[in-house]
Amino acid sequence: MTPFLFRRALCGTVLCSVVTVAAAADKLPDLNATLAGTRWTLQTLGGVTQAQVAGGTPVQLKLDAASQRLSGHTGCNRLMGRFVQRGTLLTLSPLGTTRMACAESAMLQEQAVLKMLGEVDGYRVENRTLSLLQGEVVRATWSAPAKPAVAGASAP
Repeated sequence: MTPFLFRRALCGTVLCSVVTVAAAADKLPDLNATLAGTRWTLQTLGGVTQAQVAGGTPVQLKLDAASQRLSGHTGCNRLMGRFVQRGTLLTLSPLGTTRMACAESAMLQEQAVLKMLGEVDGYRVENRTLSLLQGEVVRATWSAPAKPAVAGASAP
């Protein structure tokens, strides 16, 4: 029996709304982001909230699983490099950037970001937040953009 027919057969009883919700649950959007393939935007560094530096670009990171390459932006320069992921272990190296001059605040932020990226050895993803770790210590948190709602996700 199709979900629609099953729902229709039970309507008029208390079970109707339960079946409708259960049938729609398989169409709900996945709220979890994945490490690779997501464009991550820096939120905290060393426990301090990071705002976009005036005149700078958001600090972002994207990892490509197929090529094991990373790309992004330090807030001042473009970032590129390689990564190795094994379970929740993560190594980012060697890292390189373009060499543009920026405002002092953007260059200081870039130096701190590059230092942190060179020291991380693990990660965890919870919902739409990536935490880069050094041992058990969270060195930085990054957010993923909200995924668009899946068409037809609401119950009829």
